[in-house]
Amino acid sequence: TLILSNRNKSIELRPIRGNAVTPQTVRHPGISATLVYAGRGELRDLNGKQVDNSILLMELDSGKNWLHAANLGAQAVVYIDRGESPKQFFKEKLELSPLQFPRFWMSLAEAEKAFGNFEKAPNGLVEAEAQLFSQINWQMAISENIYCFVEGTDPELKERLIMVEAFYDSTAAVAGLSPGADEAVSIATLLELARYLKENPPQRTVLLIASSGHAQALAGMREMIWSICARSKDMRKLKKTFKALVKKTRKTIKLLKSVSFDSANTRGPADEETTRLLKEAIDERLKTESDRVSRSLMHLRLENRDKANTEKIEKLAAERLLLKRLMFSSDYTDLSAEDRRVLTQLIPKAIEDQSAILSDARRHAREIDDARSFRSQVKAYDLDAAVSLHLSSHGDGFGAFNYGWMFPFRPRINRTAIYSKLDQVLRQGAEQIVDALGHSGMYKDSLRPSRRRSWQSYFLDQPPLGGELTALAGVHGLTFVTTHDARARWGTPYDKPEYVDAAFALKQSAVVCRLIEHVARTPRLHDDIFPRFGYS
Repeated sequence: TLILSNRNKSIELRPIRGNAVTPQTVRHPGISATLVYAGRGELRDLNGKQVDNSILLMELDSGKNWLHAANLGAQAVVYIDRGESPKQFFKEKLELSPLQFPRFWMSLAEAEKAFGNFEKAPNGLVEAEAQLFSQINWQMAISENIYCFVEGTDPELKERLIMVEAFYDSTAAVAGLSPGADEAVSIATLLELARYLKENPPQRTVLLIASSGHAQALAGMREMIWSICARSKDMRKLKKTFKALVKKTRKTIKLLKSVSFDSANTRGPADEETTRLLKEAIDERLKTESDRVSRSLMHLRLENRDKANTEKIEKLAAERLLLKRLMFSSDYTDLSAEDRRVLTQLIPKAIEDQSAILSDARRHAREIDDARSFRSQVKAYDLDAAVSLHLSSHGDGFGAFNYGWMFPFRPRINRTAIYSKLDQVLRQGAEQIVDALGHSGMYKDSLRPSRRRSWQSYFLDQPPLGGELTALAGVHGLTFVTTHDARARWGTPYDKPEYVDAAFALKQSAVVCRLIEHVARTPRLHDDIFPRFGYS
């Protein structure tokens, strides 16, 4: 929220995704500063304006110029979006370093309504006094991969499997503004494929997967591939590890709740295991508290030295020394009154730590059960091929690719021979389907890169692709991707239904569905030559 006291206005802002620590909370009373229009944030735009300790209004089309604002002492940036901004404008704002510099988004219409003719403000001064604060609540959320089997009808092929995957979540560059309409073409096509296979039962069994976590480096797809590829022995070992951790943590919490350091006559725990469990839990909290004190000390030592500052430093140094001394204690006997006070204050926090570990271990155990269940169902079949969908509605057709931009493969890696049979099946099927439907040119011959035409030349963007993951897992994995489409609105507030080319999307899905059905009834998809298993 941006408050303009002089105008008696309260303006709602939306945070943008800038790095791993954003969006972040700006607590009450928030940032109090002047509000200055900074144009595109170039140094010439900032020249002569009050940047230090200001909130800057900056054009979204400004590249990484927000770094100028941060370097020159600005407190925050509010981006003004003039509309139809492509995802590149948002993508270039990402910064890997965890710099806590609040950045927000608003449309031009909202800016004009709030500030009037802000571009003509003298020296860029839009408001002499403004207040900004935000409240962001992060929470743990479990995403689900949703799947179903469409059983094959051919007695000889139904024990063999084709996997088809599409993601169902959208990317969000601006918090709370992610319509994801064009981004949903893949999952819409998967639903259309389900309907088509119901009416035209496949000869092979087809596994349909709606995956999540696409914007988190294909997290859902990675988990799914891990479930299939991980060794049974490793899965059982993980299950035992988390089961043991749950048992240990429950015992630790019980011990922490029963221990008391209130009395000067407190003796240490009776047996060795109890001592070890208590010491491990308390030491973890002591380390956390010591780190907290060390950070405060570092900040104070970098500031100007005065008497008050020196006293704080001496007090914190003594506190850190006490915490370190307690860490080096082998047991909890012969404690001073100060030792007992510190340990008594730490116990509730240590219980809180262990409760979080217990919750996390239980969650992991449940997820491994899910993975093992999924694995047992898939392993009942021979997996012949895996197709991921990365489709949009503004290209000139679609092609099949076993590479992408998730992993930097060595240039000498060549899968052409491995995919030659599957490539032949796809081209023959596409030719028949396109002729029957009249959708000429819809399928591109892209699976066999040549010196004249590389696979990268079909892309205007550089997306990570699900087919990379399955190909790297030693499966004949590939991705159907809409070609020559930059997918410019994906992840932006402008990926709305009215911008989807529905006619193209319908033609594309018709060919995709029939092509997958064609693959499902082709007796042989490869010559028993598989991609090399590449996971470590």
